[in-house]
Amino acid sequence: MVHLLDLPDELLIQICGAFPQADISDIKSCRLSCQRLCAASSHLLVPLVAVDCRKASLERFTKILHHPTISRGVRIVRVPIHSYRHELSDLCASFVKFVVEPALHARAAHDHHRRAALCFFRRYLDGHGDGNPLEHDDSLWLRALRLVHGEYQRLYREQEALRSEGTFVDTVASAVATMPRGTVLIYDDKPCSTLDAASLQVLVREHCRLLGLDPSAWRPIWYEMLSPTTWTDLVRDDFGWEAFAPDPAFQEPQMDFILELPGAIARAGGQVHDMRFDLSCETPLRHLGSGVATRSHLASATQQLQAFTLISHQPQTETLSHDYASSVLARTPNLGFLRLDIASPGSHPDILVSRLWPRLQNIHLAGVQLTLPDLVTFLDGLPAYVKNMRLSSVHLMQGSWADALEALRQKSYGSFTVEDPRGSEAEHVGVAFETGGNGPGDRFVKRVRVPGGLSPAEAFVRRVTDTNPCQS
Repeated sequence: MVHLLDLPDELLIQICGAFPQADISDIKSCRLSCQRLCAASSHLLVPLVAVDCRKASLERFTKILHHPTISRGVRIVRVPIHSYRHELSDLCASFVKFVVEPALHARAAHDHHRRAALCFFRRYLDGHGDGNPLEHDDSLWLRALRLVHGEYQRLYREQEALRSEGTFVDTVASAVATMPRGTVLIYDDKPCSTLDAASLQVLVREHCRLLGLDPSAWRPIWYEMLSPTTWTDLVRDDFGWEAFAPDPAFQEPQMDFILELPGAIARAGGQVHDMRFDLSCETPLRHLGSGVATRSHLASATQQLQAFTLISHQPQTETLSHDYASSVLARTPNLGFLRLDIASPGSHPDILVSRLWPRLQNIHLAGVQLTLPDLVTFLDGLPAYVKNMRLSSVHLMQGSWADALEALRQKSYGSFTVEDPRGSEAEHVGVAFETGGNGPGDRFVKRVRVPGGLSPAEAFVRRVTDTNPCQS
């Protein structure tokens, strides 16, 4: 039961201020309106829940799922690919170098507390922070560092226990299976923390009391120090994207839970209908799904998959295997949405070929490398009518775009777009450009399209014209 007096005072003042005079009937009507609004909207308030490998996060996740109203609206489960690292847990100097100093450096110019901390941590890395006579302020910073690093070590031990004992996978899987609408599973490594603000406040307040420091100044610093790291936090990029590679001091993160979660959900009686990977790099997925048993296990757990997304934003220097994605999509006859947005120059088409997708209606391929036979095989597995197909920066490694457009033309499309094609004859496929103007300052670019707003290639594929732009 929702009571009117449960509302915040500020909201009550605004509500009552809307009435010209005190009237019992108005108050009753307002109360009923609040009840109906709550009943109608409460289950829509939390459509997405993030859960990571921490006890507090699992407890919050379980609490939401047991809520009689809120749990009915949860349909997306986000699993951040973050982790507390044993390299940072073992060595305090590594913790300072890779976690503390970068976090402070980005904002030190605007905060004197951060500047003071940064100066100490740099002295610490130079070998002057431990085992030497310290000034009073440095003693405080060193005590604070030991406290926060000790908390990081506790979080790392907690994470490893949840992983090794299978508690994390089992808890999340059984929870997803009970969700009436929880069918979307998202993995990402976005740089955001899922630390519980309330528990962190208690921790900061206690430690600041011991150190005699200001909690309001320390709270954001501690929040950054205790946030789990992503894989891209631990890479070196000294010479541009061409040299983008993991720092040799770090091993690749343990990603086994990614493999285990879909199967565990299926065993618990649930189904994942939509899987999404939104990664800043593909490195964490490099070795996943390489075994025969693993591929078979994944294929059986994802047979009801209806949508799949793989987005990787940063290029890698090496050819990456897509065994994991291929295993997920091995037997997915109900797939209706597919998006592959891959920045890696070494991406391969094994995800696309040898598949039958009679219900696939929405396709977005970006950065994918294909040969003409691969493209033809992929198209053969699609229905005669495709609602939406978008090809962006697709590189045709073998064959001509003239033949590729002929193959694409065999299907009917509700919407078809080709942008920035790569490979033989690619200059004839995309939108043509004209430049003009009276001088360098007046230079402009004009898109040349056929009537209807289509490029020549799009018009040919959609049968608006019979002229293949690569043969004209």
